[in-house]
Amino acid sequence: MSTERTVLIAPTQYSGSTLKHLQLPHPRTNTLCSYYADTPSNTLLEVVQIDMAGRRSWAGNGWVHSNGSLSMLTPIDPLFIFLSLLTQASQTDNEFKFIDVNSIGFESHVDTASVSAFLAMDAVQKKALATLCETRQISESVCVAKVDPDQVLTWLKHKCSSSRLPQELDVWQMETADETLKEQALVREMVLLVSEYLQPYWTERLLCEFDGFAQLCESEKKAAATHTAAVVFDSPDSYTPGVADPSTKLVPAKQVKPKTAKERQLERAAAKSKPIMSFFQKKK
Repeated sequence: MSTERTVLIAPTQYSGSTLKHLQLPHPRTNTLCSYYADTPSNTLLEVVQIDMAGRRSWAGNGWVHSNGSLSMLTPIDPLFIFLSLLTQASQTDNEFKFIDVNSIGFESHVDTASVSAFLAMDAVQKKALATLCETRQISESVCVAKVDPDQVLTWLKHKCSSSRLPQELDVWQMETADETLKEQALVREMVLLVSEYLQPYWTERLLCEFDGFAQLCESEKKAAATHTAAVVFDSPDSYTPGVADPSTKLVPAKQVKPKTAKERQLERAAAKSKPIMSFFQKKK
């Protein structure tokens, strides 16, 4: 059986680790996505793929792979996935009920083996229950938990601290910017980033926790225009010959033919002439 070769970039500290591949529901879309778990360190890594199939190839020592796509492993806070699993299992009409922790995530569309391996990361589960839930120990082997919205929002607001925004995404680096507006802009950017890993219910609740975003509308237009003008969009077409869409044809610019002496003379005469109506006097 042949195995398709994949080029994968992982953080240095995990390059020598035996990572376990998991298929878990994405916390926002609920579609199954690939993750890798480093169980000794209770770390979860998300697979981010740059799709370059048909436009790039990989060449190695004695091999060539026609699919030039690249996969990268980036750390993700596993509490996002835990929150998604808890919400789906315990929410009814925007209310949350107590559920058995051992029954979390075993819906029909879920890879149960992957969910079991994920929940087996004890440190992750303990942190999730302490951070997101109200818990009750029914017996030695049975623990029930209920999502506590106040605890969840406290955790999410901490995630949205402006100090966490990567400097590369800070478009408000202006000495003249109003500090209040700048802070609100940075926080909103973090809210938008965090919302990529939240279900609509939590995104709406999180946005309600912050006010003043509407004040940014006028001020951010100038910043957005400056930022857009400074960005150079790099695409395969910009630096590699032959990868552009064959149907795309470059249209050469029309060359402007210089005017003759007679044409220039007629233009000067037309500029000096008066319209015919100017010869008639207006009635008083």
